[in-house]
Amino acid sequence: MTPPEQSTSDPYTRTANELLTLLGGAENIITMTHCVTRLRITLADHQAVDGTALRDHPAVLGRLDDGETLHLLVGPAAVEPLTLACVTLLTGCKDRWGDERR
Repeated sequence: MTPPEQSTSDPYTRTANELLTLLGGAENIITMTHCVTRLRITLADHQAVDGTALRDHPAVLGRLDDGETLHLLVGPAAVEPLTLACVTLLTGCKDRWGDERR
């Protein structure tokens, strides 16, 4: 299953669609939260991630995978709108504080 098709006129929605695909699709995301500069993602299968394409994606400034959580450094200006776009794509619900999908 891949993220539902939604309008990609918004750059954050377009980027979220791209990142979710590189992360192995919606079914591979267990939780997604954020801090000041990073998306924090718990994955069902770390092997499903396209690490090379993710590393080369222009929105990803850095990446750390500690084996449990994948951290994507996206910067302080992008982190909240990008998290919201991802969560909206994953859940279909636009909720400012709906940072997790279970």
